[in-house]
Amino acid sequence: MRRLTALATLVLLFAVAACTGEDPDNGGTPSGGESSSPAPTEPLALAIEPPAGFTAVEGEDRDVLFAEAHNTYVFSVAGAEGGMDKIVVTSYLLTEGANTASYDSQAGLVTDYFKTLDQLTSLDNFYPTIVHRQDGVYRFGKKDIGGVEVEWQDHFVFAGQYMINISCMWDTHYAQIDAGCAEMTSGFPFPEEWTAITGTA
Repeated sequence: MRRLTALATLVLLFAVAACTGEDPDNGGTPSGGESSSPAPTEPLALAIEPPAGFTAVEGEDRDVLFAEAHNTYVFSVAGAEGGMDKIVVTSYLLTEGANTASYDSQAGLVTDYFKTLDQLTSLDNFYPTIVHRQDGVYRFGKKDIGGVEVEWQDHFVFAGQYMINISCMWDTHYAQIDAGCAEMTSGFPFPEEWTAITGTA
């Protein structure tokens, strides 16, 4: 009789846990991996070192922003400061509800952004990319700036409302930009908040 009573109590305990979404063995943590963390309120601060042969430049920003909430970091080819040969990294906080859940939705956001840049390449020019083991969207761009044809490659990576955009642009120092961009994207230092969402390090 005691064994039947104990068994009935155990069945009841698990039935209650199933109805409330709690696991009796883990202290009542909600099941299903859902996070109760509050929505982010500001873009991520990044700790980035200049690639080899580059210097950090203070006070520069992008002419056209993906979103208003952002932090921008600029690195110029050493000896060519003030020119168009540079790597620009921007950490954004996208508006709440922005759809970044799939490659297609990310590519749609990127294409909408490129519509505002008055660039000379097709809007269909986007491809998958990887930034330090993180999947993202790659774009190539070209634009006439003050009579100078400037080319660039863009890497966009997403984690929830967070987005990081790495732009590598050049007009005369392609070899240095290509090497610096490869160094930046292959070992990009994603902060802890990013890796907590994506599960990558």
